[in-house]
Amino acid sequence: MTYETTSATAIGEARTGAGAAASAARTPDHDPPGKAAPDTGLTRERALAVCRSNWEYRGIDDASLREMLDELSGHLEEAAAAGRTPQDVVGADVKAFAAAWARAHTPLPLRVLRMAALIPFVVGSLLLLTHLLDRTLTLEIEAPRIAFYGALAIGAVTWGMRRGNLGFRRWMLLGVAALPVAEFTGWLIGDDPLFRLPLWGTLLFLVPGLPYAVKDFRARRGGPSKG
Repeated sequence: MTYETTSATAIGEARTGAGAAASAARTPDHDPPGKAAPDTGLTRERALAVCRSNWEYRGIDDASLREMLDELSGHLEEAAAAGRTPQDVVGADVKAFAAAWARAHTPLPLRVLRMAALIPFVVGSLLLLTHLLDRTLTLEIEAPRIAFYGALAIGAVTWGMRRGNLGFRRWMLLGVAALPVAEFTGWLIGDDPLFRLPLWGTLLFLVPGLPYAVKDFRARRGGPSKG
């Protein structure tokens, strides 16, 4: 996506929501000759930091976050080389710009698709761990186990979409929160085995979310984006 199309779209949305100045979306070719850009105090590093914080809060996945930061950093460098300020790229309201940029790069249908793929992936990962701990090729699946894994997966993916990665401590807290769901399900339905799940069935749970997991893993290994 080019500087003119991407930045103009995002800044246009930010200006509509926050009342940014009309000059925020202009390119250097549209400036009056000889007119110096005002010093707003907004630095390139500050603009990137605000956008990163906003996107992490929104739960943008690591790979998309890195790509968005790299793209924005490139636009800011091009603007600086042309004698423009960071505010000429992001507008008067950096947070509104970040929100508009996030909507343009990660629309809701793509995020829903990601969540739909990651929920079975998380469940499959937990089941695979149980296979390994029990040293068995077949698991007996009871209603409380289904409720526990389901609550844990939905909570993990929902948190990830809204606030980013969970971390070990939040994983533990989420697991504790899912225990009452399992206990209530066991009290309501019982804990008799409903069916037996072979290892190959567990592996099938991993398939939908595997591309997303690999992409996120590679993004984390790549380290933080420069800037």
